[in-house]
Amino acid sequence: MKSVFQLKTKPHGIQRYEEFIKENKIGIGWPGISNLSNVSKEELRNRLRAVYGYSGARLRNALGAIWAFIDTMKEGDIVMIRKGSLVSIGLIGPYQYEEQLDNDTDGFCHQRSVDWIVVDEDASLFNEKVRETLNHRGIVTKCKYDLSELELGSELM
Repeated sequence: MKSVFQLKTKPHGIQRYEEFIKENKIGIGWPGISNLSNVSKEELRNRLRAVYGYSGARLRNALGAIWAFIDTMKEGDIVMIRKGSLVSIGLIGPYQYEEQLDNDTDGFCHQRSVDWIVVDEDASLFNEKVRETLNHRGIVTKCKYDLSELELGSELM
């Protein structure tokens, strides 16, 4: 069964909604922790401590968001992104590490390809469960609702 995720569109503090759509990808920040393919959760935790000096809640929040992006998300799952009242929804591809973007200027090296199914729809057209999921404060959040409850359309089932 497919899982649904919401993802914020400002990796490393840079608004990339339009880039996500145009280039058929999504991504998160955290440059400097290198390629995360086949990295254990403990190794990721160690990298976050070493590079960012994270501890406590900050470490747990970053670890949770990054782990959701690189491990919990699976190919074929669904991602929803939002900018203002615009919502786009797509099918998630594999994790990709873009080494040339692993720097403090770009900060956009952890990516996934996306096949966008819904682009720039008004958020008011979706049900309350979709809007609730999109409003979650987390950078990456797995939706608590079943796909059928979200009523996203048969092309995403």
